[in-house]
Amino acid sequence: MSKNRILFSLIISVGASLTSLAPIKVKANTPTPPPTVYRSSLPSEIDLNNLTDEEIRDYYSSLNSLSEEERQGNNLLKNLKSKLRYMDYFSYDNIWKIYEITDRNWELSPASDAEFGGFDAISNKYEDYKYSTDNTNTKNNPYVRTLYRDPNNEDGYIRNWGDHTANGTNREHVWPQSRGFSASPATGPAGTDLHHLISGDGYVNQTTHNNYPYGFVQTVENSGNKVYTAQNKRGIAEFDGVSMVFEPADYHKGDIARAIFYMAARYNNWGGGDNITEHEPFLEVVNEYTGTSSVYSTNETSAKMGILSDLLVWHKIDPVDEFEIHRNNLIYRNFQGNRNPFIDFPQWVDYIYGTVDEDGNYNSTPTGFAKPQTDAIYSATLSLPSVLNISVGEEKAITIKTKDGSAITLSIEDSEIASISKSSLNSAETVTIKGLKQGKTVLRAKATIDGEEITKECLVNVTSKYGITDEQMKILIIVVVVAIVLLIIVLIIASRNKKVKNALQKNIKKQVKRQVKTKKKTTKRK
Repeated sequence: MSKNRILFSLIISVGASLTSLAPIKVKANTPTPPPTVYRSSLPSEIDLNNLTDEEIRDYYSSLNSLSEEERQGNNLLKNLKSKLRYMDYFSYDNIWKIYEITDRNWELSPASDAEFGGFDAISNKYEDYKYSTDNTNTKNNPYVRTLYRDPNNEDGYIRNWGDHTANGTNREHVWPQSRGFSASPATGPAGTDLHHLISGDGYVNQTTHNNYPYGFVQTVENSGNKVYTAQNKRGIAEFDGVSMVFEPADYHKGDIARAIFYMAARYNNWGGGDNITEHEPFLEVVNEYTGTSSVYSTNETSAKMGILSDLLVWHKIDPVDEFEIHRNNLIYRNFQGNRNPFIDFPQWVDYIYGTVDEDGNYNSTPTGFAKPQTDAIYSATLSLPSVLNISVGEEKAITIKTKDGSAITLSIEDSEIASISKSSLNSAETVTIKGLKQGKTVLRAKATIDGEEITKECLVNVTSKYGITDEQMKILIIVVVVAIVLLIIVLIIASRNKKVKNALQKNIKKQVKRQVKTKKKTTKRK
């Protein structure tokens, strides 16, 4: 065989072998999903469960591999943004519907089955939640926890679908829209971000807060117009004795501070290179008076909000509570898919902004660096409902917890109004409260946690069996008695009138008969 034929045979053989091999699959480039996505429709499956500590740590796990320098100060804000920006957002109109879940007062309006979407108590989920369409739908109209209203004052309780004017509730932008992003109309993601867009009292939002910076007030010029909002005030700042600031009531100071800190973490440009717009602004919390004029940010210039040192104090004196924790989880699981890190890890605020000492002196040096795999995740030290509504004779069981499993001591202020099944219990144990007499009393829970005695109070409101107060029942009885008396009088009068009518009819008949007889006699004579 010639060399050429041998070479040709080898080429044919190799070619056949190659064609018998499976084709090599080239993986197509998968497009990276955009970090922030607009959702036109609302989810129908609603998960009411909080995340476990392990799940929370996993959410922030991308920080673990970073250097210590990258996990504090503005670097931590930059790296938090890289996680928080992966979120969904919704239309401004849909926010009212979302409040049915995120801002719901679960004590006054607990999850229920009925026609609202098949609630499953075992999984703690709605399978097909039915949102209300407007304020004419009263079937699914839950009470909401409203910013600036005292959560323990029942006069301030309000339902989600109702008055959305200054007399009712508003969609309150904790970071004012005019201080960095599009204001008319509110658009996402910044304008509809649920971590700072909270159901709030309309009057305080529009008149007292408006868009003033936050700070302690030295001289009050304006305050809430109701007893349950009176602690919210606007006036001359302690910070400089000149500028005008807004100071919320003590029970919402921490909520405000953590919402502001979140906005500065979610919307910033400390890493550079981001395309800053009125919808994706560059926000910064500063220790200075920032004014009320409308401002927009650029890639290089932030829109600022103060007063940082006061916000740091508020963050400490009003710590995270169970409502905040649950709201954070509801937003994450069902709507936006991102979290407020300063609710999960309150200590990270100090790692970014520094601290304020007891004398009010601000030190901007970060006190540490974020360690999501080992940092303590915040849980309420002592969980107890703020309000409990029961009727006379009704029994209601509640579960009380401490974050470290400490034992709990219970007492009831007025034992004639309500009773408790036990006065001491272990953490996560259930106690039964029974309504005895119409009125109000206070349930107190005490526990020693980390060497400190913690006390929480629950307002117990006992109504009559019929859902009204004793005074209302007395008035109702009087009204019923008066109505019965009036009815009897009317019947008596009607009966007498009937007798009179019958008598008149008889007299008329007699007169007619007489006239007929008289006429007949007259005719015969003729």
